[in-house]
Amino acid sequence: MVDNIHEKNTLKPTALDFNKEILFGEIGSFIGAFIAGFVSSDLTSSANLISSSAVVGSVIGSTIFWLFMRAYDERKRHELSAKKLATDIAFFSPAAAVITIILYYPTIFYFSEYLLSLNFRPTVSVIISQLTAFALFLIMINIYRAGLLKLFKKEI
Repeated sequence: MVDNIHEKNTLKPTALDFNKEILFGEIGSFIGAFIAGFVSSDLTSSANLISSSAVVGSVIGSTIFWLFMRAYDERKRHELSAKKLATDIAFFSPAAAVITIILYYPTIFYFSEYLLSLNFRPTVSVIISQLTAFALFLIMINIYRAGLLKLFKKEI
């Protein structure tokens, strides 16, 4: 009986946990972008500064929410340590940054521009392009995660 309890406390990271953490990061991205865009629009009318602030807010929000959820899941598995969290960040962040720069943001930009050219409302085009970009990001980051596991036996 005691062994069963111990086994439950040493849960392995799952794809569900990984994707939940990504989803929380995306929620943080939305919140951070909104807050930064809203605050900067009170300070300036420059579209470039407002858009730049929204991107910075998006990055900060997604990072905070992802880190919080990652730490929560590691604590739940009794694996929370600064070293483990730093290792996870070292393996996750570069891949996430590359996928974001190469795929995520261009998808949002070009797909929303395309939908606008088809006379979609701006809010609808942004929401659809954001959801599409997020779906593509999830697919790519999960392929990366599977590759890490298969090639290097590294779980994130």
